[in-house]
Amino acid sequence: MKLVHVYAPLLRSSSKDDNDVDSDEVDGVISCVIDNIPVNIDAKTITPFKSVISSAGTLHEDNQTLVIALYGCWLPDHRLREYRYIMDQLFYYVYHKLEKLVVNDYVLIYFHGATPKHRTPDLKFLRKCYQMINFRLRKNLREVYVVHPTRWLRTIIALSRPFFSKKFYHKINYLYTIAELERQFPRNRLSIPAIIEQHDQTYRAQ
Repeated sequence: MKLVHVYAPLLRSSSKDDNDVDSDEVDGVISCVIDNIPVNIDAKTITPFKSVISSAGTLHEDNQTLVIALYGCWLPDHRLREYRYIMDQLFYYVYHKLEKLVVNDYVLIYFHGATPKHRTPDLKFLRKCYQMINFRLRKNLREVYVVHPTRWLRTIIALSRPFFSKKFYHKINYLYTIAELERQFPRNRLSIPAIIEQHDQTYRAQ
């Protein structure tokens, strides 16, 4: 695995406040264009889940490669009545944020710790998301770090391999503890939410 260095905090300590409004949000709607198709994102519906994505600065080594963090613990519950609608809107929101943030290369860190199965997207949804992501975002993705991967998640990723390009699949790296993550980002004092730190204890005990 490559060693990378970050000088900005990776995580928020909690999800966004219900009153948090994006700069491009008007009357509860974010209007954007995704792959030349106009899309109106229902921002009010996804407000409790907006913290699923966060910008975490740039790599110290070049000051250009962006670091994006995704948090599984902020994903919606499968048992919500409008779960599919919420997930579709949330996907458009994340995609829109990536389109705005990513100019050059970027690194993606996905925190799976403290994410119960009823908040984890299924294989069908993951495949749909990958297929919808445009070439620029795929090409500019430098590395993917999955923190606290469960056996179930690793199986899902392995089963998804036929739908991924070989280049994308080989960018995936597993980190099993916060200590491993800190070794990958040695120059940064990482701010980790309490719920993930508590979950990390179960991995350290194994």
